[in-house]
Amino acid sequence: MGPQGFGDRAGGQSDEAARIPLGRRGDPEEIAEWILRFADAHTAWLTGQVLTIDGGLELT
Repeated sequence: MGPQGFGDRAGGQSDEAARIPLGRRGDPEEIAEWILRFADAHTAWLTGQVLTIDGGLELT
């Protein structure tokens, strides 16, 4: 898991992370992986989309 950041408590989990179905915030490397996937030439037909990378938070 990535470094502790804004909102983290002594227990290592922020209030926000507790609400995420996956139970943690994403690491920068995980977000970068998706950015690279969408920047690939094979995704040229994928246009006008908004990808929510939030560990399922939007679904709750």
